[in-house]
Amino acid sequence: MPLLATVAFANALGAVIFFPLGPFLARDLGIPVEDAALTTTFYTLAAGLGGLAGALLLGGVSRRAALLGSLCGLGLFSVATFLAPNFPLLLAARACAGACAGPLMAAVVTSIAESVPEERRNRAVSSVTGAYGLALVAGLPLALVLGATAGGWRVPILAISGLYLLLLWPVWWLLGPRPGQPPPPPRPRVTLSGLARLLGRGESLTGLALIGAASFATLLVSPHIAAYALGNAGLGEPALRVIYLVGGALAVATTRATGTLMDRVGVLPASLTVGCVLTAVLVAAFALSGPAWLVTGLLGAVLAVQLARSTVAQGSATRVALPAERMSYQCLVAATTSFGQGLGAAASTLVVRERPDGGLDHMPWLVGASIALAWLAPLLVLLLHRQLARRGAG
Repeated sequence: MPLLATVAFANALGAVIFFPLGPFLARDLGIPVEDAALTTTFYTLAAGLGGLAGALLLGGVSRRAALLGSLCGLGLFSVATFLAPNFPLLLAARACAGACAGPLMAAVVTSIAESVPEERRNRAVSSVTGAYGLALVAGLPLALVLGATAGGWRVPILAISGLYLLLLWPVWWLLGPRPGQPPPPPRPRVTLSGLARLLGRGESLTGLALIGAASFATLLVSPHIAAYALGNAGLGEPALRVIYLVGGALAVATTRATGTLMDRVGVLPASLTVGCVLTAVLVAAFALSGPAWLVTGLLGAVLAVQLARSTVAQGSATRVALPAERMSYQCLVAATTSFGQGLGAAASTLVVRERPDGGLDHMPWLVGASIALAWLAPLLVLLLHRQLARRGAG
């Protein structure tokens, strides 16, 4: 588990590494600073496409081979990103890296689901979503320091590339067969018809709907927290660092607590609890006024409870597929996550409008939609539970 959690952290860091590096990248390559966000857009969309391809190509290979192949590709294309001489080639390398990142996360979750007993699985899966919080707390500040002091934006990219490649050895060694252990039986090759049958089952579609709704809702609000803090809440730039520090630190705790709650009391009570907490935090952060320290803490808490929502969805998805289908289904989950995030971010830009003073109009619409989707989750969890019960009875 520690190794898989480390791989999840490295994968999460790769997804968000360009967040603080945009100004350095724009200055070095001579592009508008807003175009730097395309590095994340290309990465996310490619991760979705990579997940779709992985659903067909990786279902019949060993989990170790899937992890090694995805991790190696991610490392090599991250090196290509580091070496890119211009912005178009950087975007191409970044897209190729994203295409490897989607299957990598699917392989991590599949390996956890197959190695951890079901009664402790949700807490284990929470380490994957918690990795994004840890990346915000530990990874992004380090990337910012390296970018500012050690040679620009390329140095953090080289560092994360090295981390990917260094992880290849422990993945190969620790996840291989132990002495005296028989080799695993060959896995059946995934076909288009088999994938279509998997997608045609009601529980498969419900699980993907749960993932897609959580991913879409999270990216409705989170991309606009910085602009809201500066333009609407009147906070200064130093407060932004505190917001992401608080959000990342809380995310590590809330995702683990959510996974533990799911294991101990069940997925539906945990989903209802997350819905209550998320509603309270979003209303308090965006509808109420208060001192700067309180608003700063609440905006950080928004980031954390969004990841708690994702923990419920990801944990629920591990129950859907039969053992022979897990890798393919988790690739579809990774694709749905990436596409949901991309659509959520795109939809939010169609709603919010920047005011002349720098504030944002129409944020309540996004907050309301995010809350509504939080209460859709328990209904989907209940439906999924009934579908899985019918499958087991049949």
